[in-house]
Amino acid sequence: MIEYKEEIKAYFILSVTDLQRAKEFYKDIFGFKVIFDYKIADLPSEIGWAELSLPFDGARLGLNLIQEGKVQQGSGQLCFFVTDVNAARKYVESKGLKTKYVPDNYIAMGTARSKYGYDGFIMLDPFGNEIIIMGDDIKDLD
Repeated sequence: MIEYKEEIKAYFILSVTDLQRAKEFYKDIFGFKVIFDYKIADLPSEIGWAELSLPFDGARLGLNLIQEGKVQQGSGQLCFFVTDVNAARKYVESKGLKTKYVPDNYIAMGTARSKYGYDGFIMLDPFGNEIIIMGDDIKDLD
């Protein structure tokens, strides 16, 4: 069996081309806190790494700075389950972000809708990475 470190069990890593902008986006939209970045550790800017808190123990969001043109849109994907999908959608749209309904052709979405009553929406971060917001309280999202 694999033994995991107590404080960090998993990273969810996204590639970005502007580390400062990415940190601001995830702090502003989701309330994540910067736990570590190259400035805190007094490392050269070429290191291009930041870690942000996630709303559950044992995991962090890692932002990996890569050169312009090297990132492929959709290099990562996050999914969060929330208590109120409609409120979450209104909130992110109030921040000027576009959202769209999660289509049935997403893996397991048909089952999630029919069997468990989950539904949600998709938004993109400034670097084209998908963020899916899911919940079971769907009410006329479109």
